[in-house]
Amino acid sequence: MFLIYKKYKIKIIEYIKFNTIGISNFLISQMIYLSLYLFFKLHYLIAYSITSLISVTASYFLNSKFTFKESNYSGKKFLLSSLVYVFEFLLNMGIIIFFVNILHINKVIAPLFAPIFSTPPVFFMMRSVIKKDIY
Repeated sequence: MFLIYKKYKIKIIEYIKFNTIGISNFLISQMIYLSLYLFFKLHYLIAYSITSLISVTASYFLNSKFTFKESNYSGKKFLLSSLVYVFEFLLNMGIIIFFVNILHINKVIAPLFAPIFSTPPVFFMMRSVIKKDIY
């Protein structure tokens, strides 16, 4: 077990940081989502879409700086990371629609489950985008 940890130490630490930022970003995003849905009475999918745009931007900059220790921000990296989050968005949206329409889970609760399924693949895709030198 120790040899595995030693071999993958950097990735494990990055994954922990990625999840810490992700959880913080998620909690703030949920407050935004709930505000848009409950107080401003936006349709739940529109509220989720607006929240996702804010979250994607914050995630790119926070993960670049703190998780992957990259300060080389670029438009290309931001666009590629946005594509990663388009994948996550579509996956999460499918999960939310499934939970709301098929399982009849409350529209406030359903978005809480989606990140459980999307976080691992998104971490590895974001890592490859941010750590890669793209000019």
